[in-house]
Amino acid sequence: MYRTLKQAALGLALFTAALSAHAAEAHITVWANVDPTLSLLKADGSVLPDAVQMPYRAGQGLGSWSERVRVFSNDTSLDVDVRLAEPAVLMPKVTAAGATDIPLAVSLNGRELGVAPIAFTADQLFLGAIPGASIEMPLTVAQATPGPIAAAGLYDGPVSLVLVQRASSL
Repeated sequence: MYRTLKQAALGLALFTAALSAHAAEAHITVWANVDPTLSLLKADGSVLPDAVQMPYRAGQGLGSWSERVRVFSNDTSLDVDVRLAEPAVLMPKVTAAGATDIPLAVSLNGRELGVAPIAFTADQLFLGAIPGASIEMPLTVAQATPGPIAAAGLYDGPVSLVLVQRASSL
């Protein structure tokens, strides 16, 4: 009996060692961009994509990209200023000779954004549909001057929006 127990223990030890030889690990980097006062998210509360592709239609130019968004706030009584951090431009990266920058037009709820702040009043934004969230609005990026692009290639560039909650609404 002692010998059977000894053999069983040895078998269990070998089985355990064999399992650990086939072990796997998974590492996930989790990050968050936190502003305790404001967030610009998809209308359903999920994060906006980091990158989007604007379709090119030969002979017509770039198709626009649009997403339904909401401003989420910890104080819905305050106005919000929205602006671009810099002009939105697609820049040639890997292109044919003669490629030039392609200016983009960015709008939020039909209002064209630039580097100067555009005021969205609390009364316009926060109509009480969802606590802490604005009305649903289209965020749209389009070619500023629609039309064909002469130089083929890959163009890219950031569209960076800045939202600032005003200290008080007048």
